[in-house]
Amino acid sequence: MPAIGYDGQARIAAATVAIAGDDLTAEVLARALGAAGVGALRLLRRTAPANEFTAALASSNPDLQVAVRDWPSGASWVATLEGCALVVRSGFDDDAMLRAAIRLGIPAIVVRAEDALIDMVSFRRQGPCPHLALDIPEAAAAPVDNGPAAVVAAHTAAAEALLVLAEAHGDTARARHLRLPLDGAPPRTTDIPWTPECFACGGAGTEMTFA
Repeated sequence: MPAIGYDGQARIAAATVAIAGDDLTAEVLARALGAAGVGALRLLRRTAPANEFTAALASSNPDLQVAVRDWPSGASWVATLEGCALVVRSGFDDDAMLRAAIRLGIPAIVVRAEDALIDMVSFRRQGPCPHLALDIPEAAAAPVDNGPAAVVAAHTAAAEALLVLAEAHGDTARARHLRLPLDGAPPRTTDIPWTPECFACGGAGTEMTFA
């Protein structure tokens, strides 16, 4: 990706990226980011990864550091994501992940693979907002596709992740939604006027005062 350059590659090599998911999209995404030179991956999973998967990660980049952590819930998302430069998630399930990323002020990418459609939302700049409540109930979304669409979704999210890590996306939009049909229809991108959900600090990370 020519837009990244030397400085961008240095940021990628220094970054720790959290990848949340157990499905094919999450695994292909991890392999793509590892091969692209990401320094460390933190895999957040509900099930233990297969030996073949971890072996493939090691062979793609001998310098890659890989840590596997149990799936967080509630406030534990904050501790799980601490120290990461980015979190990428497969699936549109709803829980405290995004709010924890906002608290920490780290970008978040959420991608979903359907039979003939890829949806990706990239929150490129947000927070920090330390006042967001994390005790929200978890809600499961529709299952994601584990066929060819999952591979396309993974590489789409990986390309966005590299641009975000390298600070090379060249866009002023704080967040962007990409819809990529796989039936030949043109892709569609929409800028999202993303505002951190915290009245107390407005996204600055410090309490506001009113004269």
